[in-house]
Amino acid sequence: MRLLPRRGTRRTLTVVTLAAVTLALPTPVIAASQPAPKPYNARAITMTSTAPNSASAEGVLDGSGATANPGWTAGSSVGPVTVRRVSGVSGPLTAKTAMELSRTATGSGTGGGWALALAPLRSPQTFFVPGKVYRMEAWVRDTRSSGASIGMLLANGNYGSRPADAAVYGRYTDAGWHLITRTFVATAAGKADTSVYLALPASGAFSFQVTGVSVKEYAAALPAKTDTTPEKIVSFAGKAGTAPNAAHWNYETGGNGWGNGEIQTYTKSTDNAALTGAGKLGITARKQTVKGTDGITRDYTSARLTTEGKVTVRAGSYIEAEIIAPVGAGVWPAFWTVGTATRTQGWPAAGELDILEGWGATPTIAHSAMHMAKAGAPKTDLPYGWGEAGGSTDLRESLDARPHRYGVYFDRNVVRFYIDRKPTMTVWAADAISSGRTWPFGGDQFLVLNVAVSSGTPTTPMPRTMTVGDISIHEGGTPF
Repeated sequence: MRLLPRRGTRRTLTVVTLAAVTLALPTPVIAASQPAPKPYNARAITMTSTAPNSASAEGVLDGSGATANPGWTAGSSVGPVTVRRVSGVSGPLTAKTAMELSRTATGSGTGGGWALALAPLRSPQTFFVPGKVYRMEAWVRDTRSSGASIGMLLANGNYGSRPADAAVYGRYTDAGWHLITRTFVATAAGKADTSVYLALPASGAFSFQVTGVSVKEYAAALPAKTDTTPEKIVSFAGKAGTAPNAAHWNYETGGNGWGNGEIQTYTKSTDNAALTGAGKLGITARKQTVKGTDGITRDYTSARLTTEGKVTVRAGSYIEAEIIAPVGAGVWPAFWTVGTATRTQGWPAAGELDILEGWGATPTIAHSAMHMAKAGAPKTDLPYGWGEAGGSTDLRESLDARPHRYGVYFDRNVVRFYIDRKPTMTVWAADAISSGRTWPFGGDQFLVLNVAVSSGTPTTPMPRTMTVGDISIHEGGTPF
């Protein structure tokens, strides 16, 4: 599902920083002033994968048509795809050959139409090792300048035998060469028929030239391991039924749809946001007719809280909270961050990280996403989201069955999401930038918690509550 911007009025207030404490303390101590900032890269970033120097580091047998029989194959549901080796290529690489993939058929391709090409890999059963980091890339040009889509992933001709779910796509309205690239973590070994799978347009005529197709083990920046004691803890200690600490949290109020067609009014009432008395915060959506501060009357209420201007998360930090998320059609709980530069840069240019989003009609699925702007177009969102590798995780039990830990690490190189301290989606800055995105995550973020009610008529009985434990912030890496 495409995530839309959440807009609202925010207040900017004095920054309050929380002192480092141990997780065992029931009530964290609050520092009176801001300590001297640490550079977010103070601890060296680790490399989980080191690329071998031998020629066997290249996983593709012939990614440019350098040999007379490169072994590429192709097919389509609406007519044959021609695979032709071309020479005399002039482009960004030293390669002088390329593979041309074309189809003259103009069938509709409806009803599950498809077209693909496969480039064989070298020993994929042993090449891919679960947990190691790899990068796949290719140079492509659309000789028709059509703007049609071409994608790259790893699979066999039936979309199986996949060592990772990562994919990258591009569309080009010129006939120049373009690099498509994606870094990924292998989640399984390959199989004998695992190939580089080039997804071609399902319908219409096309003509692409492809060269420099490569898959290699890659030395990728990932979070360092840091101290187990967090530098900050945002605590929800306090008497049951009372409001969360005003030194940490702002309320965003009103019922203007919030850029998503939401149908609730956000309030400051403790009916919608209150401490549980057991060190947690409850945010509750209710069926309740209220006129918001914006003058709009709606039939549901909830709360949306931010730490903007009060608790800032520095780039190079890991954020984590234990959450029981509500489920049910129409219920949309979220734990997320927004770039502190949003006032000056706007959304999505300042960046957004959706650590947890629940979509109540799919009660076992936890979603993560990240939002950044298109290069040169700061108001155009080019997210990595629910359709990305690791963007949706099936917990195989309802999100409200028990608490889970939801976390994210972000810096100028990488964003990595976690559930119960296991990595889910990982995106690297180099991939985002090469695909025409900006990378705002070298800047600081503030926290947001809310439960929305999605457009339409919810069929879920209300109220529905998201329960949030202390939010821990570790600077310099992850504590595990």
